[in-house]
Amino acid sequence: MSLKKHVMIIIAFQFLACCSAQLALAQTQNSRAATANSYLERGNQWLARGEWERAIADFDLAIASDPSFASGYQNRAVARYRKGDLDGALSDLDRAIQLDPRFTQAYASRGSLRQERGDLAGAIRDYSRAIELNPHLAEAYNNRGLARRDQGDMDGTLADFDQAIKLNPRHPEIYGNRGAVRFLKRDLDGALSDFNQAIKLNPGFTEAYSLRGAARQFKGDLAGALADYNQAIAIDSRFADAWFNRALVWKATGDLERAIADFSRVIALNPRFADAYAQRGLMLLRQGKEAEAQRDFEQCLALNRDLKASLEKLIKEVRQRSEDELASPCRFEKIIR
Repeated sequence: MSLKKHVMIIIAFQFLACCSAQLALAQTQNSRAATANSYLERGNQWLARGEWERAIADFDLAIASDPSFASGYQNRAVARYRKGDLDGALSDLDRAIQLDPRFTQAYASRGSLRQERGDLAGAIRDYSRAIELNPHLAEAYNNRGLARRDQGDMDGTLADFDQAIKLNPRHPEIYGNRGAVRFLKRDLDGALSDFNQAIKLNPGFTEAYSLRGAARQFKGDLAGALADYNQAIAIDSRFADAWFNRALVWKATGDLERAIADFSRVIALNPRFADAYAQRGLMLLRQGKEAEAQRDFEQCLALNRDLKASLEKLIKEVRQRSEDELASPCRFEKIIR
């Protein structure tokens, strides 16, 4: 079962509002800065409404009024990011930092963007700089922890999540992130504790229910796992991973029809979910539906050739199991894989 899709990244992109005191100070300094702040305020209002183009237009005017206005670049980067213009957002953040080398939020935002683009080393440098400037920035510790996780530094990851929780003990996503890493390290009790806290803080936290279900499943609590997957699906019926994990419970209990139905639902939600094709194919093979199973295996490998060796091993195990069951027709116990 995949964990990567469940782990949230707290996007550090935040637009910066100018307060009345700042505006008054700007007005006493020069009219250009006052005009820039006025456009910034209006752009922020468009940004809050999701009107990216209008927000960008006002941030353009703010920057034109005062080309040294670092917050104008920061906020335009947010709008460009939301619009999907990652290159434009990165360019704006570079300029904001060039104008103000101590702009904490710009470093945190650029770190998030670099992380999304796969530049983990660059992201970690930016998060670390943001932390140097503001040691109380919980989101920077959280996001650096995620980047370290992707680099394989699990100890560094947990240290960052611990600090993030110390700074902000009421952020459910951080508990979810730490729980996911504890799950990967097979600290199931620690993972369950984190998922419980995440759900306590946010009872509608779909991913936390699904991940808690996975931890319960690994501990052998199939009933608890099933209850969590059902709750995750009830909250968000389009969350494919919960359907996939629930199908694994049906598989473990020998309920092939329900397993196939849930794997089919996963495929309908995400036609590129290679593991779902593999698992459904294995269930069909156990039912003796060779042709249908083969089509699923072919689709699985078309999506991910790296699964070839493991899939062939599983197919061999299913075929061997079928032969054993034919040889011992009175054998009733279920083999849980």
